[in-house]
Amino acid sequence: MNIWLVYEGANVARNQFFINQWQLASHKYAVKIETVLLEDLVFGIRDGQPSVHHLNQLPLPDAVVMRLNNPLLSHQFELMGIPVFNNARVSEICNDKRRTHQLVSPFANAIDTVFLRGDETASPLPYPVVIKGANSCGGRAVYKAVNDQEFVRAMKQLQGQDALVQAMSDTPGRDVRAYVLGKEIIAVMMRVSDTDFRSNLGQGGDAVPYQLTQKDEQTVKNIIQLFDFGLVGIDFIMHKGQLLFNEIEDAVGTRMLFANGHEDIVDRYLRFILNKLEKN
Repeated sequence: MNIWLVYEGANVARNQFFINQWQLASHKYAVKIETVLLEDLVFGIRDGQPSVHHLNQLPLPDAVVMRLNNPLLSHQFELMGIPVFNNARVSEICNDKRRTHQLVSPFANAIDTVFLRGDETASPLPYPVVIKGANSCGGRAVYKAVNDQEFVRAMKQLQGQDALVQAMSDTPGRDVRAYVLGKEIIAVMMRVSDTDFRSNLGQGGDAVPYQLTQKDEQTVKNIIQLFDFGLVGIDFIMHKGQLLFNEIEDAVGTRMLFANGHEDIVDRYLRFILNKLEKN
């Protein structure tokens, strides 16, 4: 059994610990895990069929774990009969915050959100607001604005990216992430920052375990039913004493799980993948 762990080259170094955990787990299950760079792949149509070619002639894998946002490549693997985790539909929807909100909003309360055209010079929502690149992750390409000048500055920084704007929560620097593996909620963490409106660990935040209410747990379960997840994070912001849906993280980070006693997350994910492959 051969599984590719696909990354963009620029992201390998900061994810080396996670990659190493895959290598450790692979020995336990007699699986070969290869870290493959997007930059080493050439894909398209060859002889009338979907094709993926590795520049170093690596044989194609039995499955792929995608650790980047590239729905087109995910679709390509699937067209070739190679299972992808997370699958192409998850990648396509969850890496576009607008499409995620379109799909999830009937099943989860969310803060007011407006999808931007790109030519706006003022927020369509009352200030303060948060402007986000539609494909942003990890707290990057996310900006706070308290007036028109800051709004325009944020839009310029996005450099024409698809974007959305949201009302600022009354509890900035706090959010809750439910980690989901398949159909199971495996951990829930609250991320906290006292220095930034963004609570992402990559932006200096911290994390502590969190207990969902029965109502919030049901909301997560409702969202789970909309997808065929591998491993994702379903994120909520805190506003007016309740959790409001924010986004779904596809290639979800796991540092706060390792830091809070969930050292087996990669082992569990690999077992999940192998069980899926066996059933198919």
